[in-house]
Amino acid sequence: METGRFVTMADVAVSARASTRDVALVVAADARVAADLRHRIANVIQTSGYRPLKAIQGRLGRPLRLAIVLKTFRGDDPEANRFYAPVVSAIAQSCLKYGTKIVEARMIVDDHYGMLEVPAALTDGSCDAAFLVGAQVGGLVIEQSRAACPIVLVDGYSVGDRLDSVVTDNVAGAAMALEHLIEAGHREIALLGTEPVCYPSMQGRRTGYMATLEARGMRTHFMDTGYVLGEAVAILGVDYVKRHPSVTAVFGANDAIVVHFLQLVRDAGYRVPDEMSLVGFDDIDLASLVMPTLTTLAIDKRLMGRAGFALLAHRLEVHAAEPVHIVLMPSLIQRESVAPPNPR
Repeated sequence: METGRFVTMADVAVSARASTRDVALVVAADARVAADLRHRIANVIQTSGYRPLKAIQGRLGRPLRLAIVLKTFRGDDPEANRFYAPVVSAIAQSCLKYGTKIVEARMIVDDHYGMLEVPAALTDGSCDAAFLVGAQVGGLVIEQSRAACPIVLVDGYSVGDRLDSVVTDNVAGAAMALEHLIEAGHREIALLGTEPVCYPSMQGRRTGYMATLEARGMRTHFMDTGYVLGEAVAILGVDYVKRHPSVTAVFGANDAIVVHFLQLVRDAGYRVPDEMSLVGFDDIDLASLVMPTLTTLAIDKRLMGRAGFALLAHRLEVHAAEPVHIVLMPSLIQRESVAPPNPR
C-alpha cells in the first residue's frame, strides 16, 4: 500500500487476497467468514490502520452525513418498534465509532411497507448516504434516491435486488419453528399473522411454514390476517382455534402478535402450553418477559445493524461493486411456551 494516503477497503482486499465484500463482512464482525480468511483480513486491517470511510472523510475534509430512515405507518412511532430499536442502535454506534454524523428521517409506507414517497433527506443533498430500515423499495424510488445518495436496505427489499441489503433467512427460520413443534408431537399447527400477499419477510415465513408441513403430508391452517395491529390479529386467531379444536399449536409471524394472542387465548380458557403451544419470531424483549416465556426464532439484531453499516461503507468506498446481499440465519430459542399436545 502507498504511504501518505488513507487506506481503503479495496487496499485491504488486495493485500489480504480477498474480495471487498469479505472485508465488509469482517468489519461487521460477521463470523460466517472462513476463519483463515477472517484472520488474514483482520491482520491487514490492524497493520494498515484501515478505518471504514476514513479515506472518504479525509478527502472531503468533513464527516460524512448518513441518514437512518425509519418507516412510519398510520402515524405510529417508529422509535417504539421493539425489533428495530436494537438494529438502529447498532447502526448509530457504528456511525459514531467511525466519525460520521447521523441524520434521522422518516418514510411513509403502505400496508405492505412499500415506500409511498421519497424522503427529502435522500434527494435534497443534505446526506451522503442512507440506511432504509424495514421497507420495500420500487424501481422509481430506487432511481430517484440512488441518483442523490447510495442506499443500503436493513431488513428491507428492492425490486430486482438492485440495492445492497441485510435480511433474515425467514424460510429457514419458519422451518425450524415447525420442526420444533412437530418434534414435540404437534400435527395440527396454525400460522398466525400472514396473508397470501404480504411483506417479503412475512411471505418467507409463510412459505417456510407451508413447505415444511406439505413435505410431511400435514394440513395447513392459515389464519390469514395482517401483522401490524396485534390485538386485532389475536382476536381473529382465538376465533380460529375455537372453530378448529384440532389445532394444538400456533406459529406466529412475529413475537408481537404472539404475545397478544397468548394473552387472549388464556383469557378464552386455554392453558399455555398444555393445551396450546406457541412459537414466535424475532426474539424481541417481550418474548422473555411474558409468562410462560416465549419460544421464538432469534435474529442477531446488532449484527444486522453492524452489517448494514459495513455494506454502506463498502458501497461508498467501492462504487462500482455489484449489490451485496447478506442473509442472517436465525436461531431457535427454546423457552416455556411449547409442550407435547394435550387436546382440550
